[in-house]
Amino acid sequence: MMTERLLTTMVPGLDAMYKPVDLVQRPTPLSRESSLAACWQLADLWIKRDDLSSPVYGGSKVRNLEYFFGDAISKGASSVATMGPLGSHQVLATATFGRLNGLHTRALLTPQPNVHEAGLNQRLLPALGMEFLRCERFIDVPLAFLRIRYQRHQGQRPYWIPPGSHHPIGVLGVIEGALEIAAAIRNGELPMVDDIVVPTGTCATAAGVWLGIAMAGLPIRTVPVRMVPMMITGPGKMKKLAMKTLALLRQAGYTAEPQFGEILWVDDFAGPGYGQGNADAEQAARDVAQAENSSNFRTETTYIAKTLAMFRHQTLRGRRVLFWNTYSAVDPDPSTLTAKVAA
Repeated sequence: MMTERLLTTMVPGLDAMYKPVDLVQRPTPLSRESSLAACWQLADLWIKRDDLSSPVYGGSKVRNLEYFFGDAISKGASSVATMGPLGSHQVLATATFGRLNGLHTRALLTPQPNVHEAGLNQRLLPALGMEFLRCERFIDVPLAFLRIRYQRHQGQRPYWIPPGSHHPIGVLGVIEGALEIAAAIRNGELPMVDDIVVPTGTCATAAGVWLGIAMAGLPIRTVPVRMVPMMITGPGKMKKLAMKTLALLRQAGYTAEPQFGEILWVDDFAGPGYGQGNADAEQAARDVAQAENSSNFRTETTYIAKTLAMFRHQTLRGRRVLFWNTYSAVDPDPSTLTAKVAA
């Protein structure tokens, strides 16, 4: 059952500005992973189960879309467009929830190694009714972008959702998740943790976690673990996005001063390249699969397993950690979505 939005309670003006749609089953659960904590020599390990954000298709991208879709629908948009790598979770989430909300969807797909998610998107995007262009070469991206971004649908340009949801509107839903963590700590459902570890691409999730915890006034360090090339992301970009989001919240009437915590930006686990696995990631995935009394959450090569590999290197040894799981626990079923739309 969905609870009242914590962010809307804190900043009531947001509802009038963006009219977010309900996609996430709030709050997402928390699970304690004692066996993995012992394996990785952590004092404690909890998982923020954003993989269970929706029974249709989970993951943290669903949070980003609540405010994007609300803004698009309130502006009368009939279609939305986005872009990402061939196996992009954002592209699949946009196709899935766009279909459920009656929006035409289109996307530009950029080159990526042939990982599981790439094959999944190639199979599911057509079944979900998404219009897309796939670029085999990066040199073809600029022209394809212009077509996806500006070609009209029913006389309108599509509402644009930036890659990785890198925009203050996309950060808002993540702040909601961070406030859920703060509420769980205050309610005694979760002990105070030292760190929140976040797999990081374009920084929308990391910026939302850092800002949301700061708004809650908790002394928790944010640990973004970079999974994309350095030219795309970095701590400066993350902080800039958080500050732009704070400026947006000010426009909606937020007046408090966030108490920003430390950031430990981690660069060491993205190799050998985006979407490409390595021995450490494979072992971390095996650790999860073999852990006793574990919730057995899914892992994948591009973000989750390579982020978890950090724990094997004792970067956070002896600390109390919460890992923000951004990967969906379930793949969408187009036949089910078609039935919902038809109803």
